[in-house]
Amino acid sequence: MIIYTVRPGDSVYNLSRQFGVSPERIIEENQLHNVNRLMIGQALLIPAQRVRHVVSLGQTLSSIARMYGSTVEDILKANPSISDPSQIHPGQVISVPVGTTQGGGIDVNGYALPDISMDMLDATLPNLTYLSIFSYQARPDGTITEINDRPLIERALRDRVAPVMVLTNIKEGGRFDSDIAHDILQSTAVQDLLLDAVVLEMDEKNYYGLDVDFEYIYPEDRDAYVAFLRRAADKLRPLGYSLSVALAPKLSATQKGILYEAHDYAQIGAIVDRVILMTYEWGYTYGPAQV
Repeated sequence: MIIYTVRPGDSVYNLSRQFGVSPERIIEENQLHNVNRLMIGQALLIPAQRVRHVVSLGQTLSSIARMYGSTVEDILKANPSISDPSQIHPGQVISVPVGTTQGGGIDVNGYALPDISMDMLDATLPNLTYLSIFSYQARPDGTITEINDRPLIERALRDRVAPVMVLTNIKEGGRFDSDIAHDILQSTAVQDLLLDAVVLEMDEKNYYGLDVDFEYIYPEDRDAYVAFLRRAADKLRPLGYSLSVALAPKLSATQKGILYEAHDYAQIGAIVDRVILMTYEWGYTYGPAQV
């Protein structure tokens, strides 16, 4: 399976020719409703074992192998006409076996709401490493809301996908709330209650880990957020739980804006097991196309 990023001029039909996969398979794997509206930057799953690669200036067999998680040896086996690996040239077309090395693998996270279509979930789970279930909402008093997540957890575990509990500062019936985050981050007593509630839920429902998605945090709460994540890591790791965090997509450490300033990449990255960069802030299904 290949994850392909759509480029200018791409279509389902030229991708079909490039990868040797029928257009119908590509449409089915990606649940494409309008094959004439591929978006530049869109990620597509291509159910292929080989890629038809056109060599670009400066590329070597080693660099091409790294691109596709392959090896020079496997490329040479697939292209017996290449007698000298150092003599490939721009414009040359070679066949590249993909995903033949462990280094070519990736971890894939997907977010899902409790009311997701079970058919869509079943079709997606085979491609995931983590299923992050969105979301438990933290209250200012340290309690959390309940969601109907058991059907999603059961399906994830059935397909050997790790279910991840998502904790947010979303106001019940509303949006991400800066004041909820502030109230929690300024009280270690509330944080203790909150983390106890999280662990109780994770224990009961067989979650793999926690993903903290606190957004629109006041800039003055930046250090307090880092301290909370450190507190969460100290609580969860001895119990065998992983900790990840969703971060706003920053272009620099000094980027201004309430979405960005309290997300300290360096300090947070040193604490958690994984980060999820919310690049959909740059462009998403219902927004304008982004390049």
